[in-house]
Amino acid sequence: MTTIQSTTPWVLIAIAVIALVLAILIKKIVGKIIVLVLAAVLIFVGWQQRQHVIDFANGVKDDACGESVTFLGVDVALPDDWCRPS
Repeated sequence: MTTIQSTTPWVLIAIAVIALVLAILIKKIVGKIIVLVLAAVLIFVGWQQRQHVIDFANGVKDDACGESVTFLGVDVALPDDWCRPS
């Protein structure tokens, strides 16, 4: 009985330390996964908007000088040489 009484606190402390270390590791891993997913979403949205601006510019080249397009809600003006015929 005395062996159980003297060993149990150390086993419980070891379990608590292991649980704490695992909690820290899982938190770091999950945090990194969340950051990677957010970065991928931002890259996708930026690339999609970039392609929208390029498609618009190619569609109005030599035809419309006063046209504008938005990139993430910001108006983007076309360069002057896009308004002059080649």
